[in-house]
Amino acid sequence: MLRPLFAVLTLSLAVGCSEEAPPPPMIEVITDKVVLEPYQPEQEFVGRLQAIDDVAIQAKVGGYVHSRDFREGEIVEAGAILYTLDASEYDAALARAQAGLAAAVANQANAERNYKRGMGLIPSGSISQSEMDDLTAKKLDADAQFESAQAEVTSAEVNLGYTTIRAPISGRIGRSIVSVGDLVGPSTGNLTTLVSIDPIEALFRVSESTYVAAMKQRFTEELDVEKLRSVEVTLELTNGLVYPEVGRIDYFANRVDQTTGTLEARALIPNPGSLLVPGQYVRVILHETELLEGLFIPQAAVQADQQGAFVMMVNAESEVVRRNVELGFRLDTNVLVLEGLVEGDVIIVRGLQLVRPGMTVKATPMPPAADAPTTAPAAA
Repeated sequence: MLRPLFAVLTLSLAVGCSEEAPPPPMIEVITDKVVLEPYQPEQEFVGRLQAIDDVAIQAKVGGYVHSRDFREGEIVEAGAILYTLDASEYDAALARAQAGLAAAVANQANAERNYKRGMGLIPSGSISQSEMDDLTAKKLDADAQFESAQAEVTSAEVNLGYTTIRAPISGRIGRSIVSVGDLVGPSTGNLTTLVSIDPIEALFRVSESTYVAAMKQRFTEELDVEKLRSVEVTLELTNGLVYPEVGRIDYFANRVDQTTGTLEARALIPNPGSLLVPGQYVRVILHETELLEGLFIPQAAVQADQQGAFVMMVNAESEVVRRNVELGFRLDTNVLVLEGLVEGDVIIVRGLQLVRPGMTVKATPMPPAADAPTTAPAAA
Protein backbone atom coordinates (compact mmCIF):
# COMPACT_ATOMS: atom_id res chain seq x y z
CA MET A 1 0.00 0.00 0.00
CA LEU A 2 2.81 2.40 0.80
CA ARG A 3 4.63 1.88 -2.51
CA PRO A 4 1.63 2.85 -4.80
CA LEU A 5 0.92 5.91 -2.59
CA PHE A 6 4.56 7.03 -2.80
CA ALA A 7 4.46 6.70 -6.59
CA VAL A 8 1.33 8.85 -6.84
CA LEU A 9 2.88 11.60 -4.69
CA THR A 10 6.12 11.56 -6.71
CA LEU A 11 4.19 11.88 -9.98
CA SER A 12 2.11 14.78 -8.69
CA LEU A 13 5.25 16.64 -7.52
CA ALA A 14 6.93 16.17 -10.90
CA VAL A 15 3.90 17.50 -12.78
CA GLY A 16 3.68 20.60 -10.49
CA CYS A 17 7.36 21.47 -10.95
CA SER A 18 7.09 21.24 -14.71
CA GLU A 19 4.42 24.10 -14.83
CA GLU A 20 5.76 27.75 -15.23
CA ALA A 21 5.05 30.34 -12.49
CA PRO A 22 2.37 32.92 -13.49
CA PRO A 23 3.81 36.33 -14.62
CA PRO A 24 3.68 39.20 -12.09
CA PRO A 25 0.80 41.63 -12.60
CA MET A 26 1.65 44.67 -14.82
CA ILE A 27 2.02 47.91 -12.88
CA GLU A 28 -0.73 50.41 -13.65
CA VAL A 29 0.09 54.12 -13.76
CA ILE A 30 -1.95 57.26 -14.36
CA THR A 31 -0.73 59.35 -17.29
CA ASP A 32 -1.39 62.74 -18.80
CA LYS A 33 -0.46 64.35 -22.10
CA VAL A 34 1.72 67.37 -22.65
CA VAL A 35 -0.59 70.10 -23.91
CA LEU A 36 -0.02 73.42 -25.68
CA GLU A 37 -2.09 76.09 -23.91
CA PRO A 38 -2.37 79.88 -24.02
CA TYR A 39 -1.25 81.69 -20.90
CA GLN A 40 -0.67 85.21 -19.61
CA PRO A 41 2.35 85.04 -17.33
CA GLU A 42 3.16 87.29 -14.41
CA GLN A 43 6.45 88.03 -12.76
CA GLU A 44 6.81 89.48 -9.27
CA PHE A 45 9.71 91.52 -7.94
CA VAL A 46 10.46 93.50 -4.81
CA GLY A 47 10.62 97.18 -5.66
CA ARG A 48 11.02 100.57 -4.10
CA LEU A 49 9.24 103.78 -5.03
CA GLN A 50 11.09 106.97 -5.81
CA ALA A 51 10.08 110.41 -7.01
CA ILE A 52 10.83 111.45 -10.56
CA ASP A 53 12.02 114.80 -9.22
CA ASP A 54 13.54 115.15 -5.75
CA VAL A 55 14.51 118.78 -5.18
CA ALA A 56 16.51 120.25 -2.32
CA ILE A 57 15.34 123.81 -1.62
CA GLN A 58 18.27 126.10 -0.81
CA ALA A 59 18.83 129.83 -0.42
CA LYS A 60 20.84 131.45 -3.22
CA VAL A 61 21.44 134.70 -1.32
CA GLY A 62 22.02 135.49 2.33
CA GLY A 63 19.36 137.00 4.56
CA TYR A 64 17.05 136.53 7.50
CA VAL A 65 13.95 134.39 6.95
CA HIS A 66 11.02 136.79 6.90
CA SER A 67 8.23 134.23 6.41
CA ARG A 68 7.53 130.59 5.70
CA ASP A 69 4.60 130.36 3.32
CA PHE A 70 3.73 126.65 3.25
CA ARG A 71 2.39 123.98 5.53
CA GLU A 72 4.77 121.09 6.02
CA GLY A 73 3.68 117.95 4.20
CA GLU A 74 1.17 119.61 1.89
CA ILE A 75 1.00 119.55 -1.89
CA VAL A 76 2.37 122.72 -3.47
CA GLU A 77 2.18 123.89 -7.07
CA ALA A 78 5.13 124.93 -9.18
CA GLY A 79 5.84 128.63 -8.62
CA ALA A 80 4.25 128.76 -5.16
CA ILE A 81 6.12 130.92 -2.62
CA LEU A 82 7.89 128.81 0.01
CA TYR A 83 10.05 131.35 1.89
CA THR A 84 10.65 135.09 1.78
CA LEU A 85 13.88 136.61 3.03
CA ASP A 86 14.46 140.11 4.33
CA ALA A 87 14.91 142.08 1.09
CA SER A 88 15.87 145.53 2.41
CA GLU A 89 19.55 145.11 1.59
CA TYR A 90 18.74 143.93 -1.93
CA ASP A 91 16.21 146.72 -2.48
CA ALA A 92 18.94 149.20 -1.65
CA ALA A 93 21.39 147.45 -3.96
CA LEU A 94 18.87 147.63 -6.80
CA ALA A 95 18.31 151.33 -6.15
CA ARG A 96 22.06 151.99 -6.29
CA ALA A 97 22.34 149.99 -9.51
CA GLN A 98 19.46 151.92 -11.08
CA ALA A 99 21.06 155.23 -10.09
CA GLY A 100 24.33 154.09 -11.62
CA LEU A 101 22.50 153.18 -14.78
CA ALA A 102 20.90 156.63 -14.95
CA ALA A 103 24.33 158.25 -14.62
CA ALA A 104 25.72 155.96 -17.29
CA VAL A 105 22.86 156.89 -19.64
CA ALA A 106 23.55 160.59 -19.14
CA ASN A 107 27.29 160.12 -19.64
CA GLN A 108 26.69 158.07 -22.77
CA ALA A 109 24.35 160.69 -24.21
CA ASN A 110 26.91 163.45 -23.61
CA ALA A 111 29.72 161.41 -25.12
CA GLU A 112 27.55 160.64 -28.14
CA ARG A 113 26.81 164.35 -28.72
CA ASN A 114 30.49 165.33 -28.44
CA TYR A 115 31.45 162.56 -30.82
CA LYS A 116 28.94 163.70 -33.45
CA ARG A 117 30.00 167.31 -33.02
CA GLY A 118 33.63 166.35 -33.55
CA MET A 119 32.78 164.36 -36.67
CA GLY A 120 31.15 167.50 -38.10
CA LEU A 121 34.20 169.65 -37.44
CA ILE A 122 36.80 167.35 -39.01
CA PRO A 123 36.09 168.38 -42.66
CA SER A 124 36.72 172.07 -41.89
CA GLY A 125 39.87 171.33 -39.94
CA SER A 126 38.49 172.95 -36.77
CA ILE A 127 39.49 169.91 -34.68
CA SER A 128 42.67 167.87 -34.77
CA GLN A 129 42.77 164.15 -35.32
CA SER A 130 44.09 163.56 -31.79
CA GLU A 131 41.17 165.47 -30.32
CA MET A 132 38.81 163.39 -32.44
CA ASP A 133 40.49 160.22 -31.21
CA ASP A 134 39.91 161.36 -27.63
CA LEU A 135 36.22 161.98 -28.30
CA THR A 136 35.94 158.52 -29.86
CA ALA A 137 37.57 156.90 -26.81
CA LYS A 138 35.22 158.75 -24.46
CA LYS A 139 32.22 157.59 -26.47
CA LEU A 140 33.37 153.96 -26.36
CA ASP A 141 34.06 154.25 -22.61
CA ALA A 142 30.58 155.70 -22.04
CA ASP A 143 29.05 152.85 -24.01
CA ALA A 144 30.96 150.32 -21.89
CA GLN A 145 29.89 152.04 -18.65
CA PHE A 146 26.28 151.88 -19.83
CA GLU A 147 26.54 148.13 -20.49
CA SER A 148 28.15 147.62 -17.08
CA ALA A 149 25.44 149.64 -15.34
CA GLN A 150 22.76 147.61 -17.09
CA ALA A 151 24.42 144.38 -15.91
CA GLU A 152 24.54 145.75 -12.35
CA VAL A 153 20.82 146.44 -12.46
CA THR A 154 20.12 142.95 -13.81
CA SER A 155 22.27 141.36 -11.09
CA ALA A 156 20.55 143.40 -8.39
CA GLU A 157 17.13 142.40 -9.74
CA VAL A 158 18.13 138.73 -9.78
CA ASN A 159 19.42 138.87 -6.20
CA LEU A 160 16.27 140.64 -5.10
CA GLY A 161 14.22 137.93 -6.80
CA TYR A 162 16.18 135.27 -4.90
CA THR A 163 14.79 136.66 -1.64
CA THR A 164 11.49 135.06 -2.67
CA ILE A 165 12.07 131.30 -2.75
CA ARG A 166 9.53 129.51 -4.95
CA ALA A 167 8.70 125.86 -5.63
CA PRO A 168 10.46 124.78 -8.85
CA ILE A 169 8.08 121.83 -9.36
CA SER A 170 4.69 120.65 -8.16
CA GLY A 171 4.84 118.06 -5.42
CA ARG A 172 4.78 117.34 -1.72
CA ILE A 173 6.84 119.63 0.50
CA GLY A 174 8.83 118.22 3.39
CA ARG A 175 9.70 119.48 6.86
CA SER A 176 11.21 122.94 7.15
CA ILE A 177 14.73 122.92 8.59
CA VAL A 178 14.74 126.66 9.33
CA SER A 179 12.38 128.96 11.17
CA VAL A 180 11.36 132.58 10.75
CA GLY A 181 14.22 134.81 11.92
CA ASP A 182 17.01 132.38 11.03
CA LEU A 183 19.91 133.71 9.02
CA VAL A 184 20.31 131.60 5.88
CA GLY A 185 22.51 131.67 2.81
CA PRO A 186 24.10 129.52 0.10
CA SER A 187 26.19 127.68 2.71
CA THR A 188 23.23 126.90 4.98
CA GLY A 189 22.29 123.73 3.13
CA ASN A 190 18.77 122.46 2.54
CA LEU A 191 15.91 124.56 3.86
CA THR A 192 13.43 121.78 2.96
CA THR A 193 12.86 119.22 0.24
CA LEU A 194 10.22 118.86 -2.45
CA VAL A 195 9.35 115.64 -4.27
CA SER A 196 7.10 115.07 -7.25
CA ILE A 197 4.19 112.72 -6.61
CA ASP A 198 2.30 112.03 -9.84
CA PRO A 199 3.49 109.96 -11.58
CA ILE A 200 5.92 108.05 -9.40
CA GLU A 201 8.66 105.58 -10.28
CA ALA A 202 8.99 101.98 -9.10
CA LEU A 203 12.56 100.68 -9.21
CA PHE A 204 13.19 96.94 -9.16
CA ARG A 205 15.90 94.50 -10.17
CA VAL A 206 15.56 91.54 -12.52
CA SER A 207 18.01 88.67 -12.27
CA GLU A 208 20.02 87.98 -15.39
CA SER A 209 18.59 84.47 -15.71
CA THR A 210 15.01 85.74 -15.40
CA TYR A 211 15.61 88.41 -18.01
CA VAL A 212 17.16 85.98 -20.49
CA ALA A 213 14.38 83.42 -19.90
CA ALA A 214 11.70 86.05 -20.47
CA MET A 215 13.31 87.17 -23.69
CA LYS A 216 13.68 83.56 -24.84
CA GLN A 217 10.01 82.77 -24.19
CA ARG A 218 8.70 85.92 -25.83
CA PHE A 219 10.84 86.17 -28.93
CA THR A 220 11.91 83.64 -31.51
CA GLU A 221 13.76 86.01 -33.82
CA GLU A 222 15.49 89.28 -33.01
CA LEU A 223 15.30 90.29 -29.35
CA ASP A 224 13.62 93.68 -29.08
CA VAL A 225 13.79 95.24 -25.63
CA GLU A 226 11.33 97.93 -26.70
CA LYS A 227 8.57 95.32 -26.89
CA LEU A 228 8.94 94.73 -23.18
CA ARG A 229 7.68 98.27 -22.59
CA SER A 230 4.18 97.03 -23.47
CA VAL A 231 4.13 94.94 -20.29
CA GLU A 232 1.58 96.21 -17.75
CA VAL A 233 2.77 96.90 -14.22
CA THR A 234 0.70 96.77 -11.04
CA LEU A 235 1.81 97.17 -7.45
CA GLU A 236 0.96 95.21 -4.33
CA LEU A 237 1.33 97.16 -1.11
CA THR A 238 2.80 95.75 2.08
CA ASN A 239 -0.67 95.13 3.50
CA GLY A 240 -1.56 92.92 0.52
CA LEU A 241 -3.76 95.43 -1.26
CA VAL A 242 -3.30 95.76 -5.01
CA TYR A 243 -2.86 99.37 -6.12
CA PRO A 244 -5.60 100.13 -8.70
CA GLU A 245 -3.54 102.16 -11.18
CA VAL A 246 -1.67 100.36 -13.98
CA GLY A 247 1.78 101.53 -15.04
CA ARG A 248 4.30 100.76 -17.76
CA ILE A 249 7.97 99.90 -17.87
CA ASP A 250 9.89 102.92 -19.11
CA TYR A 251 13.53 102.02 -18.48
CA PHE A 252 15.93 99.09 -18.56
CA ALA A 253 19.56 99.42 -17.58
CA ASN A 254 22.04 99.10 -20.43
CA ARG A 255 24.13 96.56 -18.55
CA VAL A 256 23.94 93.87 -15.88
CA ASP A 257 25.35 94.85 -12.50
CA GLN A 258 28.45 92.67 -12.09
CA THR A 259 28.19 92.78 -8.31
CA THR A 260 24.58 91.63 -7.97
CA GLY A 261 24.04 89.92 -11.33
CA THR A 262 20.83 91.87 -11.84
CA LEU A 263 19.42 94.29 -14.36
CA GLU A 264 17.84 97.48 -13.04
CA ALA A 265 14.38 98.28 -14.37
CA ARG A 266 11.94 101.07 -13.72
CA ALA A 267 8.18 101.44 -14.12
CA LEU A 268 6.19 104.66 -14.26
CA ILE A 269 3.06 104.45 -12.07
CA PRO A 270 0.18 106.98 -12.07
CA ASN A 271 -0.38 108.40 -8.59
CA PRO A 272 -3.29 110.85 -8.86
CA GLY A 273 -4.43 110.35 -5.28
CA SER A 274 -0.90 110.74 -3.80
CA LEU A 275 -1.32 107.38 -2.05
CA LEU A 276 2.15 106.24 -3.01
CA VAL A 277 5.15 107.98 -1.46
CA PRO A 278 8.87 107.86 -2.29
CA GLY A 279 10.87 105.29 -0.34
CA GLN A 280 7.91 102.92 0.02
CA TYR A 281 8.57 99.21 -0.61
CA VAL A 282 6.12 97.41 -2.89
CA ARG A 283 5.77 94.19 -4.82
CA VAL A 284 6.03 94.93 -8.54
CA ILE A 285 3.88 92.61 -10.69
CA LEU A 286 4.48 92.47 -14.43
CA HIS A 287 1.63 91.33 -16.67
CA GLU A 288 1.94 90.32 -20.29
CA THR A 289 -0.64 92.13 -22.41
CA GLU A 290 -0.64 89.39 -25.05
CA LEU A 291 -1.48 85.73 -24.61
CA LEU A 292 1.48 83.42 -25.17
CA GLU A 293 1.46 79.68 -25.88
CA GLY A 294 3.46 77.11 -23.98
CA LEU A 295 3.69 73.43 -23.08
CA PHE A 296 2.29 72.56 -19.66
CA ILE A 297 2.45 69.44 -17.51
CA PRO A 298 1.16 68.72 -14.00
CA GLN A 299 3.59 69.70 -11.27
CA ALA A 300 3.00 66.25 -9.72
CA ALA A 301 4.77 64.64 -12.69
CA VAL A 302 8.06 66.43 -12.04
CA GLN A 303 10.89 64.80 -10.13
CA ALA A 304 14.41 66.04 -9.47
CA ASP A 305 17.84 64.61 -8.79
CA GLN A 306 21.46 65.68 -9.27
CA GLN A 307 20.93 65.94 -13.01
CA GLY A 308 18.03 68.32 -12.55
CA ALA A 309 14.29 68.10 -13.19
CA PHE A 310 12.91 65.14 -15.11
CA VAL A 311 9.69 63.27 -15.88
CA MET A 312 8.84 59.65 -16.64
CA MET A 313 7.29 59.10 -20.06
CA VAL A 314 5.44 56.12 -21.53
CA ASN A 315 6.38 55.48 -25.14
CA ALA A 316 4.40 53.71 -27.86
CA GLU A 317 5.63 50.30 -26.59
CA SER A 318 4.31 51.06 -23.08
CA GLU A 319 7.86 51.31 -21.78
CA VAL A 320 8.92 53.84 -19.16
CA VAL A 321 11.46 56.39 -20.41
CA ARG A 322 13.19 59.12 -18.43
CA ARG A 323 13.21 62.59 -19.98
CA ASN A 324 15.14 65.55 -18.54
CA VAL A 325 13.27 68.85 -18.77
CA GLU A 326 13.85 72.57 -18.35
CA LEU A 327 10.96 74.22 -16.54
CA GLY A 328 9.54 77.73 -16.38
CA PHE A 329 7.04 79.20 -13.92
CA ARG A 330 4.10 77.45 -12.30
CA LEU A 331 0.55 77.93 -13.48
CA ASP A 332 -1.68 76.76 -10.62
CA THR A 333 -1.02 72.97 -10.47
CA ASN A 334 0.79 72.94 -13.80
CA VAL A 335 4.28 74.01 -14.78
CA LEU A 336 5.61 75.45 -18.03
CA VAL A 337 8.06 73.26 -19.95
CA LEU A 338 10.76 75.14 -21.82
CA GLU A 339 12.72 72.19 -23.18
CA GLY A 340 12.64 68.39 -23.15
CA LEU A 341 9.07 67.57 -24.22
CA VAL A 342 6.81 68.08 -27.20
CA GLU A 343 3.07 68.40 -27.47
CA GLY A 344 1.32 65.05 -27.10
CA ASP A 345 4.04 63.27 -25.09
CA VAL A 346 2.54 60.91 -22.46
CA ILE A 347 3.96 61.38 -18.97
CA ILE A 348 3.32 59.52 -15.74
CA VAL A 349 1.48 61.52 -13.10
CA ARG A 350 0.70 58.86 -10.48
CA GLY A 351 2.56 55.71 -9.60
CA LEU A 352 6.00 57.22 -10.08
CA GLN A 353 7.39 55.47 -7.02
CA LEU A 354 6.61 52.07 -8.57
CA VAL A 355 8.34 52.46 -11.93
CA ARG A 356 11.86 52.55 -13.30
CA PRO A 357 13.13 53.32 -16.82
CA GLY A 358 12.72 50.30 -19.11
CA MET A 359 9.72 48.82 -17.28
CA THR A 360 6.55 47.97 -19.17
CA VAL A 361 3.46 49.49 -17.59
CA LYS A 362 -0.24 49.77 -18.13
CA ALA A 363 -1.06 53.42 -18.78
CA THR A 364 -4.44 54.80 -17.77
CA PRO A 365 -5.19 58.39 -18.91
CA MET A 366 -6.02 60.89 -16.19
CA PRO A 367 -9.66 61.98 -16.17
CA PRO A 368 -10.12 65.45 -17.77
CA ALA A 369 -10.10 68.41 -15.37
CA ALA A 370 -11.57 71.88 -15.60
CA ASP A 371 -9.58 74.40 -17.61
CA ALA A 372 -6.97 76.22 -15.62
CA PRO A 373 -6.91 80.02 -15.54
CA THR A 374 -4.60 81.70 -18.03
CA THR A 375 -2.83 83.91 -15.51
CA ALA A 376 -0.49 82.86 -12.74
CA PRO A 377 2.14 84.71 -10.75
CA ALA A 378 5.72 83.56 -10.63
CA ALA A 379 8.02 84.89 -7.99
CA ALA A 380 11.35 86.06 -9.29
